[in-house]
Amino acid sequence: MHRVIYLLNVNKNELSLVNVIMIALGGVIGAGIFVASGIPINIAGPGAVLAYIAGALVVIPIMLYTSEMAAAKPSSGGFSVYAHEYLGPMMGFVTGWMYWSSGILSMATEVTAAALVTHWWFPSWPLWIFSLIYSLLITILNFMDIRGFSKVEGLLAQIKVIALLLFIVLGLLFIKGWWPGVLATGTVNYFQWGGFLPGGWIGVYSSMLLVIFSYAGMAVIGMISTQVRNPGKTLWRAVMASGLTAMILYAGTILVITGIMPWQTVPTDSSPVVAVLQKLGVTFAGSLLNAIVLIAVLSCMNTSMFGVSRMLQSLAARNEAPHFLLKIDNKGRSIPAITITSSFLGLAILLAYVLPHKVFIYVASASGFIALFNWTITTLTYLRFKRHSPKIKQPFVLWGYPFLPYLSLFLLFLTVASIPLVTQQLPSMITGIVLVFLYSGIYMVFIKK
Repeated sequence: MHRVIYLLNVNKNELSLVNVIMIALGGVIGAGIFVASGIPINIAGPGAVLAYIAGALVVIPIMLYTSEMAAAKPSSGGFSVYAHEYLGPMMGFVTGWMYWSSGILSMATEVTAAALVTHWWFPSWPLWIFSLIYSLLITILNFMDIRGFSKVEGLLAQIKVIALLLFIVLGLLFIKGWWPGVLATGTVNYFQWGGFLPGGWIGVYSSMLLVIFSYAGMAVIGMISTQVRNPGKTLWRAVMASGLTAMILYAGTILVITGIMPWQTVPTDSSPVVAVLQKLGVTFAGSLLNAIVLIAVLSCMNTSMFGVSRMLQSLAARNEAPHFLLKIDNKGRSIPAITITSSFLGLAILLAYVLPHKVFIYVASASGFIALFNWTITTLTYLRFKRHSPKIKQPFVLWGYPFLPYLSLFLLFLTVASIPLVTQQLPSMITGIVLVFLYSGIYMVFIKK
């Protein structure tokens, strides 16, 4: 086996099951549902709810593969470390830097979404100004230690979950006709405008990439295994709890949005959730929920920054990133890794300035494609892990091997094959492929010995 550094000097076992669930939900519930959900709805109609359910069924098993490996060998570098050991150093290098790139793109998406949300209040201000302000804010927040980080993310995750639950309840009251002064819409909007599947099953299939993006934040679970109490029991439970919670909230939100608004009128450049409340005539609640949407996307961005900075530490520990990025202070913070990562958010500010109305779908799609690539490598790594690990009792063993990982590979391939069906998503595939070759070339020229 290749020499791999698994543990950095941050193994304090501070995080409980609730902490991990809240961090995972903090990384998942954000722009993917509050802002980006309008795009899958415009592609698939009310049937987008099926895509969100399918997305959870694709992602949860892959996160469980990571949980089994992390329980056996805790690592702050997550799946990249396991790819390094079981598929070779080059694959660990490529996946680590691809994850970092995906994190940058994801944060660019979140900061753009935050700017779009704020633009609702200040329509005369350019988006790039808000992008700059929020980039600086998230950088400052990530200078907290892990205990402070988990408390903040826990609070923000609770706000997001409660907000979506209240939105679903209010929406159901409207649909059933129990909202004061309105007539029940019932199920009319589900079937009137071309039916429940106006684009057919191909519409649901075509919407999968952005749906996958909305679950990508769950990968942060693999980055915190060194700081989790009893990872053999905690990690898989956190995956199941956060994954199923997100799926239920996503499905309920999509059903409410498409039940109240004709699917073709759902906005793609602002929050569909806020648009629904405006339709209900709840102006104050609309402003309040807009603030919650802002909190949600900034929370996701905060979690992404946490994950990618830890990935840089892991890469530096393997001599696959500049050594100064390995420096960690006595509170477990890598100031250099956070600072370098935040500097690349200038890309988001530039895109918001050059392409203010197109940046969101381009960046979100690219982040989704890179997530698909890394999950494919994670699944292949898991297969090698199961075949080559010593026959010892492991803290957690997932059922379904080898059928389940092979099914995951098939579903991931199907999702990648759906990308060309939506023209705006093609640049994301090209970007992802270019990055794979770029990082492979860098490894061969500068890293391989």
